Amino acid sequence: MAQRILKIIETAYHRLIPVIVVIALAGSSARAQETGPPQPQSPSDGAQPAGAPASGAAVEALARAYQQLLVEHRQLASRLAAQERRAAERDRTLPTPVTPPPLFGFGTNGFFLRTPDDSFQLRIRSVIQADGRAYIDDTLKTQDTFLIRRARLYIEGSIADVIDYRLMPDFAGGQVVLFDAWVNLRPWAWLQLRGGKMKSPFGLERLQAEQNLVFVERGLTQDLAPDRDIGASLHGDVAGKTFTYEVGIFNGVPDGSSSDQDSNYAKDFEARLFFHPFRPLHNKWIDEFGLGVAGTYGWQHGTLTSTGLASFKTEGQITFFNWVNNAATGAIAYAYGNRWRVDPQLYWYVGPIALQGEYVYSSTNVTAGNNAATIANQAWQLELSGVLTGEHQTYDGLKPKRPFSIARRQLGAFELGLRVDELYVNDAAFPIYADPTKSARRATGVAAQLNWYFTANVRFALLYEHTNFKGGNGMGDRAPENAFLGRLQVAF
Repeated sequence: MAQRILKIIETAYHRLIPVIVVIALAGSSARAQETGPPQPQSPSDGAQPAGAPASGAAVEALARAYQQLLVEHRQLASRLAAQERRAAERDRTLPTPVTPPPLFGFGTNGFFLRTPDDSFQLRIRSVIQADGRAYIDDTLKTQDTFLIRRARLYIEGSIADVIDYRLMPDFAGGQVVLFDAWVNLRPWAWLQLRGGKMKSPFGLERLQAEQNLVFVERGLTQDLAPDRDIGASLHGDVAGKTFTYEVGIFNGVPDGSSSDQDSNYAKDFEARLFFHPFRPLHNKWIDEFGLGVAGTYGWQHGTLTSTGLASFKTEGQITFFNWVNNAATGAIAYAYGNRWRVDPQLYWYVGPIALQGEYVYSSTNVTAGNNAATIANQAWQLELSGVLTGEHQTYDGLKPKRPFSIARRQLGAFELGLRVDELYVNDAAFPIYADPTKSARRATGVAAQLNWYFTANVRFALLYEHTNFKGGNGMGDRAPENAFLGRLQVAF
């Protein structure tokens, strides 16, 4: 701006001075004409012609004034340039103004409300999963169906920046079930205390949020892993989540189950350790390699009406194993005595590729009538998935680089997943504690799934699973299960 002003002034000087000179000369000539022609004088007078000295003096005066104006102009330009340099230097040293984050809003992470210092927060999110199931060559005549698999509302936030909370009801199936209700005291990242109803710190796939699972349904290992339980735990993250731990005491739930109350006086002790051994190296190929182990131990005191035992289901959500429960004959199996579990687990995320696996061993003392035995069941699974469009895979979900848009000719992200899994029921369970003509001794599954991520919040999934069985039929093996499972998911 200052340069423009100086340029205008300089142009005006150069254009105005000649005009002034012409006007001055014209004025001198006019005065000479008004006084008449000059009278001749004698040479002895020594005088010059009238008007000549006046015109020369005026021109010289104007020239001196012009030069003086040029000097002042240069001085002014120098001062303005120095001021501009100082202003530019001051602007560089001043901190860049930061726009404060909004206090409330709605976006891909749901609705939020917060205080200016971020110490108090309220977030409201939801997950809706609409499923369809179709069973092919099904000798059991299982009904094909559409259903709402999950309809969850997350109400969560923080208080005074040291207390976190979550309340999560589920409205699927036409009823309200409280899945999460906990409070977390967080004085430090490495030492936190959580109490209430929460996921048990055990299964790797179980701990992954439902909306972030690669597959429509979890694998066979989750038949042996506890789900949600009520209790309290100490947990924390060390060295930027290089090492995480959780140790707690809970009411105790049957394999693959949740509960809102304790069925006996005994409690379960549960612990989980998970480690990223190569994270300190900051190498993208091994940074997200993690491995860990989890375990539970407790005493079960089941009864004929509250057995403390649960059935096992396939990925297609069809029951293939039940404990005996015949009130007419008195043949009812129930847990009574020690129960312990162990779960070594690992995952590895490298760019668009992910590998995840775990093995679960669950041992329970079971009683039926005058008989008692220790039944140790086992399950394992291995998952491999890849993003066909190249996005980076994480345990916390996938975000498309190019969300679906017809106008921009973008399709979103595509992911392909493959899984193999197997569950063994201990031979000691048959025939006293389980009926071999109705319950299978083994289930071996293979599954393939295609995921289409329209955006980070909307996904369509199609799963095909095939499961073979050993036993479970009076004439031999139960017929294989072939199922297609589809899902439309909205999560924010």
